[in-house]
Parts: sequence; C-alpha cells; structure tokens
Amino acid sequence: TPGSGKSFAAKREIANVYLVTNDDIIICDPEAEYGPLVERLHGQVIKISPTSPHFINPMDLDLSMDDEVSPISLKCDFILSLMELIVGGKDGLQPVERTIIDRCARMVYRDLLNAPEHAPMPTLQDLYDLLCQQSEPEAKRLATALEIYVSGSLNLFNHKTNVDYKNARVLCFDLKKLGSGLRKIAMHILNDLSNNQVSYNFSCGIATWCYYDEFHVLLQDE
Repeated sequence: TPGSGKSFAAKREIANVYLVTNDDIIICDPEAEYGPLVERLHGQVIKISPTSPHFINPMDLDLSMDDEVSPISLKCDFILSLMELIVGGKDGLQPVERTIIDRCARMVYRDLLNAPEHAPMPTLQDLYDLLCQQSEPEAKRLATALEIYVSGSLNLFNHKTNVDYKNARVLCFDLKKLGSGLRKIAMHILNDLSNNQVSYNFSCGIATWCYYDEFHVLLQDE
C-alpha cells in the first residue's frame, strides 16, 4: 500500500549496494523520487521529457556486445515490439506488417554494419523514411502511425543520444514529466537500454542492480 516504505527500502538497499560493492546501479524513476539520492552518490540523473536537453535514441545499436544472439537480431525484435506499442490495437501487428518492419529494420542498419567507423547511427526518422518507400499499403499505415513520433508532437525519441550513460556507476532515468502518451513507450525503450547495459557490464565482469519504481505500470501492457 502507499506509504508502507517500498521506495524507502529500495533507497536503503541502493545506498548499501553503492557502499559495499563495486556494482553498477540502474534506476527507472517514474515519480522523480530518487534524484537527490543519486546525486549524493555522484551518479547521473537523465531526465526524459519534452523540455529536457537529454535525448536517448531507441535505434542505438551496440555492435561490441558479445552475445549468443546477433545484436542486429535483438534490435530488430525490439523495433518490432516498439512498433507494436506505437501502432496499438487489440490485435497488434499483422504478419505482413511484421515482415515489412523487419525488412526495414535490417535495411536501416545496412550502412552501419558495412562501415561501423564511418556510418551514422540511424534514428526513427530513417526508419520512417524507409517505411514510406515501401510499396505495400500496410507500410503506409505503419509510417502514418510512426509519424507523430518522428515529426509530430511526440518526437522526443527522434534524436541522437547525447548523454554518456556508460561511465556512471549509478544511473537514474527520471520520467516524471512524461505524459501518458509517451510513458509506456519510454519505459519500453529504457527496458532495452537497461538490458544492453546489463549485457555490456556482464561481459566486463561487472554486476548490475536494476530498480524499477512503480513496476506495476509495466505489467499493465502485455
């Protein structure tokens, strides 16, 4: 119940982890409760909102990850699930739509995979442009659904990442100023980012503690 001490218990554990280990800590903070503690622990608070100078690019691809599954396959799976959230509807994406998204997702990373040193990291704009170029009518529907997140009022995630989150031991994502139209998508993007960071840390021999405040919000969507 509210006020029973869940967040306080989490903050005590975070402080304990920080003091007695060398592990990394990632916090997803929908209510802006953890900022003061993270700052006292010399961590980094990244505020995700339409007025924030901080940007996270959901299309970022880490080619250095040493995983059993190829990074491009994992990323395509993430883009499929992200588009499923964006398109919405009780039936989700149709098989033809999933095929089109997978095709465009692989095409959008072609230059990066061929020349990782020189090719720019794609953004949602690049995915949108590719969808517009496809001949199927389903592709036009997908592009129209994505448009508001590219050039419309919810274009918060159509920017290149401008924060260096890999060098912070304690990392907190503040989502308090996000509206309901973006919060679910933001939490999905942060899931992907956290998963990548945990995998990266694991390959470096570093343990990671992940804290999701208001976790029940994640469980409201399949």
